[in-house]
Amino acid sequence: MNFGAPQWLWGLLLVPALIALFIRAERRGVLRLREFVSARLLPQLAGSVNRPRRVLRFALQLAGLALATISLAQPRWGYTFEDVKRKGLDLLIAVDTSRSMLSNDVQPNRLERVKLAARDLINELQGDRVGLIAFAGRAFLQAPLTIDYEAVMESINDLDTKTIPEGGTNISEAISLATQSFGKSAMGNRALAIFTDGEELSGDAVKSAKAAADAGVRIFTIGVGTPAGSLIPVNGEDGGTA
Repeated sequence: MNFGAPQWLWGLLLVPALIALFIRAERRGVLRLREFVSARLLPQLAGSVNRPRRVLRFALQLAGLALATISLAQPRWGYTFEDVKRKGLDLLIAVDTSRSMLSNDVQPNRLERVKLAARDLINELQGDRVGLIAFAGRAFLQAPLTIDYEAVMESINDLDTKTIPEGGTNISEAISLATQSFGKSAMGNRALAIFTDGEELSGDAVKSAKAAADAGVRIFTIGVGTPAGSLIPVNGEDGGTA
C-alpha cells in the first residue's frame, strides 16, 4: 500500500490532540459543576446529560475527520506507476503530381485515387506524426511532420498537377527531401511512403534510397495505374479535354 499525497497524513496528528482536549474539557466540566452544586444535588441537576451519547458523537466526528484525512492522502493498493517511453512513427507521404497522374486508367484518375489512399492511411494513425511531400520535376514539403491530421488532409486535398510547376518525376529529390525533413526524429521509426505511377525521369533514386536507409528511413513504394495505361487528358483551347 502506498499514498499519492502522503503529506496529508500529518493531519492524523490532530486526532490524539483532539482526544486529549475532549477529555480535558469533560473533566473541567465535572469539576466546575461540583464547585457550585453539592454532591447530593448533582445527580438531579446533571441527570439529563447523556454522557455516553456525547462520547459516541465525538468519536464518530473524530473518525470522520480521520477518514477524510486518509482520503486526501490518496491511498493505493496494488498499483505501481512507471514512466513508459512510447516510440511513435514519423511518416512522410510523398505524392507524385506529374501530369501523367491525370490518366484515368483507374477511376476517376490516378492522382485522385492516391489522395484517397493517403487519407485512408492517415486515418489508421494513432498519435504518430505525419507529413506530406509533393514531387514532380522537383520536390516540395507541403506539410511538415505533425499530429494535426486534419491539416495534412487539407494539404492532400489541395494537391493537383499544378502544385509543382516543373514537369517530370524526380523520385530521388523526394527521398532526399524526406531524409532531411525527418531531422533528429527517433532512428528506426521513420518511414517514407511514395505514391507514383512511373519510373524516375531524373535524379538517382537508388543512391538517395541508400542514403535514406543509412539514416534509418524505411521506404515503401506504392505504384498506381494499370499495365495498359491510358492517354493523358489535355485541356483544349475551348476548355474541354482531349
